[in-house]
Amino acid sequence: MISNQQLLQFFPQRLRGDWERSGIDFNRLQEIRLRVNRAVRVLSDSEQKLPVIYGEREMEEIFCYLCHDSVYAYEEERRQGYLVVEGGHRIGITGELVTGTDGRFTAKYIRYMNIRLAHEHKGIAAEIIPFLYRGTGEGAPLNTLIISPPGVGKTTLLRDLIRLLSDGSCGHMGCNVGVVDERGEIAGAYRGSAMLDCGERTDVVTGGDKHQGISILVRTFSPRVIAIDEIGRSQDAEAIFHAGVSGCSILATAHGNSIDDLRHKAEFLQILRAGLIDRFIVLYMRAGMDRYFEVYDGEGNKLCGRNLLQGPV
Repeated sequence: MISNQQLLQFFPQRLRGDWERSGIDFNRLQEIRLRVNRAVRVLSDSEQKLPVIYGEREMEEIFCYLCHDSVYAYEEERRQGYLVVEGGHRIGITGELVTGTDGRFTAKYIRYMNIRLAHEHKGIAAEIIPFLYRGTGEGAPLNTLIISPPGVGKTTLLRDLIRLLSDGSCGHMGCNVGVVDERGEIAGAYRGSAMLDCGERTDVVTGGDKHQGISILVRTFSPRVIAIDEIGRSQDAEAIFHAGVSGCSILATAHGNSIDDLRHKAEFLQILRAGLIDRFIVLYMRAGMDRYFEVYDGEGNKLCGRNLLQGPV
């Protein structure tokens, strides 16, 4: 959960009064949408429009504040379209794009921001853990892929699975888990340090790409499990194969609505045809913001029907 004080840290001092007077339950906030010359909208159990409007000046001021008044130090983040702040909160940024000397686009004028708040909800994955093993004891977890549309909570679920696998749960011994956290969202990494609880046997690589992170972990940290967020490119599939042939179990997430949805995406064909995934967890949301999960084996047979995740994500 995020406290009132933590939320205020996103905004310069002179803009905090509107938030202090808003009466919003900050603990349940998931997103804050800022659009130039448009009312601020927040998403919690439902979407709300606030009587707060930021112009171009305020948007630039907020961005500079988030960059600690060192905008040029955040040029790479401007190219990627997001930055991660302390606590693992991810802030999407966009506006007018210009082409740099290297051919990459950079957001020159920041006119839109989406503050996605990182939440830590321990125990929501406890019912899923038994499906990720064959039997009980010290066996390695099965290769698992979490599938869900954006914004449903797969990173929160992934984080709790990592923690439970690392610490041990449901009669299974804890094991070394390596996390490749490119954007710092899984562990809430800030300056390389995990701000969120990913377990006592977990090592985290931030920055770089998935293939680099996996190589570092495999060579020097001997993980039994490697966890990766948001597979979306053919290079990501290659990284997963690298981890698999290194003897590590895979725990990963992907955008989609179902297993069939992935079968229509070229970047997943190699993984699915090779039968690399032993378990699929499909996560989805119903009316009222309730999240549900289903578990399937590697052949697509349902092992667990619709179950409510125990707690908000």
